[in-house]
Amino acid sequence: MRNVSSPVNSLKIKQKEINNYLKKFKLPDCMHGGVPKRNNVLNALCHIDNLFFLTIDLKNFFGNITNTQVHQTLISRGLRWEEARIITRLTTLKGSLPQGAPTSTTLANLAFAPTTKLLEDFCKERDIIFTAFVDDLTFSSSRNFKHLVDQIIAILQNNGFFVNLKKIHYKKGCCEITGVFIKKGKLSLPKSILERVEKVEIRRYVHSVEKQYKTHLKKG
Repeated sequence: MRNVSSPVNSLKIKQKEINNYLKKFKLPDCMHGGVPKRNNVLNALCHIDNLFFLTIDLKNFFGNITNTQVHQTLISRGLRWEEARIITRLTTLKGSLPQGAPTSTTLANLAFAPTTKLLEDFCKERDIIFTAFVDDLTFSSSRNFKHLVDQIIAILQNNGFFVNLKKIHYKKGCCEITGVFIKKGKLSLPKSILERVEKVEIRRYVHSVEKQYKTHLKKG
């Protein structure tokens, strides 16, 4: 269950304007969720050639990002103290980011970006691919890296993020990544999606997946 706090309409309009402004700030290439021109399929494609997979879910991602973190993040991006304070007051609720606000995903990404950079550097040195789709993190490699899982979790915890211990999965050969299956260098839809969507939607989704997959192969 997620506690969603939708803002009143007048505030929501203002938050959408703020969100359009915030989206101009660059995020690391490893971040895909809530980022223009990136999506769950492209996130999964980053891992398509690998054999070993680690998926981690961050616990209460929005709620654990405080108004102080939001304020400091905005200042680190070049905003003046008072500008950052105004935006923080308009986008936080009871001291943290609320789920349901148009700005929350973008602000959470900005606050999480320095940690993703640490994880990205850690992974590059060890031939591990890392991507983040909001609070869903995926790590993969052609080699077994299970012995590094505790170090990865430590980086997250040392930077103030909490791991959902029930949603840490280490797999070999096949893995569901942000709604798409990766297996033996191919993409496929999970059974859960096939059962709940109409055939027309499935065809559209499959067409989208295939198109992005072919683009990925050309770039490769």
